[in-house]
Amino acid sequence: MTGQRAAAEPYATRFETEVTSIDGRRVWLERSHFYGASGGQPADRGTIGDLTVSDVELVDGEQVHVLAEEPSFRSGHRVLCSVEWSFRMYCMRAHTASHILTGAARRLLEDGSYAGLEIGPETVRVDLETAATVDDEMLIELDETVNRVIWESRPVSWDDVPISAAREREEVAFDAEADEGAVEKGRVRIVTIEDETDTRNGNRLSGMTGQTDPWDVAACGGTHVRNTREVGPVTVLGHSSPSEGVCRIEFAVGPRAIDRRTAEKRAAFAAMSALDVDLEDVIDELERV
Repeated sequence: MTGQRAAAEPYATRFETEVTSIDGRRVWLERSHFYGASGGQPADRGTIGDLTVSDVELVDGEQVHVLAEEPSFRSGHRVLCSVEWSFRMYCMRAHTASHILTGAARRLLEDGSYAGLEIGPETVRVDLETAATVDDEMLIELDETVNRVIWESRPVSWDDVPISAAREREEVAFDAEADEGAVEKGRVRIVTIEDETDTRNGNRLSGMTGQTDPWDVAACGGTHVRNTREVGPVTVLGHSSPSEGVCRIEFAVGPRAIDRRTAEKRAAFAAMSALDVDLEDVIDELERV
């Protein structure tokens, strides 16, 4: 298995395991389903025994669990662990949404390529390398395209393949240095958002053949949902340029996305009322006045 166990088994959130080492509030486990912060995705939250996990660090490919206080259990003890499901699922949705957005950017911006990710508690940032001009109209197109892919209920799969095989596949977005968290022992973890017509559920089966046109294929060590429909509502919020040739797209997933859509609808209704026109005529009327 390449990468973190949490990424390979993202729906597993309760497990029992043995404590292998303790250093103050830092705890090592024989087996961990906690995601250690990596690649722009934050660490999982949860509990070990009855103690809160305040952070999970990824050190030399191993999860180091930082507890809110020193534990009473010792090395060799078995403990019941629980990953906070709501935050895990938020990260799964947000990370999958970033892949959908990147696939949309490659199609709409022509030269758009992935350059970075940051999943925050309320918003998600995706950096894209592009020479194209990103304006309000482009943001609307990105928003519409992302939500159509979600609606299409495309399967999402993950598998690990030899690095040499990944490099031979033209459709795979893979940078050995940037995607270090997805690489282990000569293999790389690939996440695929499948073709719209692909009705398979669950993970990709090795050796499957047939013509497909996947939406996005990229090296990635993060957690993901099994189908784009699980992502739920997404709203593109805006864009900025943190450096030359880089466009940063900010979007929201879930409740924050719903709140933004509600605010946008209120603004649209207010404009309709103030201008005394139907929604489809608002833009023309604003230009006229």
